[in-house]
Amino acid sequence: MFRTFQRAQGFSLTELMVALLLGTFLVAGVIGVYISNQTTNRVNQQISQLQQASQVSFQLLSQDIQHAGYSGCSNVMVPQVFNALNPPLDWWNNWTGGLQGFEFGAFPNFSNGAVVPLANTDALMVMYGRGISASVVSHNAAGNPAMTINQNLAGIVANDIVMSCDSKWGLIFQVTAVAGNALSHAVGAGTPGNRILQFGVAPNGTPYQRNISSDAGFVMPMESAAWFVGTRNNLNSLYRVVVVAGQLRVEEIIPGVANLQLQYLQRGNANYVDAPAVVDWETVMSVRAVLTLEDNIKTPMALGMRQISQVVNLRNRREI
Repeated sequence: MFRTFQRAQGFSLTELMVALLLGTFLVAGVIGVYISNQTTNRVNQQISQLQQASQVSFQLLSQDIQHAGYSGCSNVMVPQVFNALNPPLDWWNNWTGGLQGFEFGAFPNFSNGAVVPLANTDALMVMYGRGISASVVSHNAAGNPAMTINQNLAGIVANDIVMSCDSKWGLIFQVTAVAGNALSHAVGAGTPGNRILQFGVAPNGTPYQRNISSDAGFVMPMESAAWFVGTRNNLNSLYRVVVVAGQLRVEEIIPGVANLQLQYLQRGNANYVDAPAVVDWETVMSVRAVLTLEDNIKTPMALGMRQISQVVNLRNRREI
């Protein structure tokens, strides 16, 4: 009996090449989908980070702008405020109604050289009374201590720049000593220090002693803050500089910022304008801020996705 054997047959070279080509296409497709998903995930994470950063920054910026100009006395305007501090007045102790903007990098040295301002960006300076105001019980500018308040809930300490006001005028001075509810503002102590104790100016320009009245008189620490984009350690960031007891504090708010543009709406106008077009800063009722973040080389984003804008209305403005 004879057996018949059949030769086993495999794939031909052509079939192997076709299978290999099809497999390559399949693997390439899977890799493409994976890379696309990874890119989408990175973009989504970047967008989420931008949103979180913008929320934090605009929350702080909005708070400063909304408080700008608050003095405890709603009727106090720039011509009614006597600044007793020694000249030259720095940006953080020169009352201009509580708000002032600067254009294209032409702004004061907010950080005393710690951060270099970024060219072609805008900046904003705000000033307002901070914390809880104290009622003035008595004030004798030539006395020592000069002022007695009802209670120091605001935590006023020596070297604080404070603003005091009554129903007719306002006074900016530096506290040189605190003893319980007694505040002193001597001449020749502290930095910048007080230049004079005669806080009144007669029509002929002659100074005379003028005191804050105990009738509706208030005093509170003066908060000064500046917002700008600057460069430190080769990184552009949004910075907030505050002054506490005469000392500068530089705070980095958001890293990787390319630009900050600010515009202002004045009372009676329909359009926002740049800082040089503002005639009177006390007439500014609203601020529009546009923050642009730097692009990421690995995950480029359209300009519109990197820009965040917000409009903030000022609360402490008189209606004339």
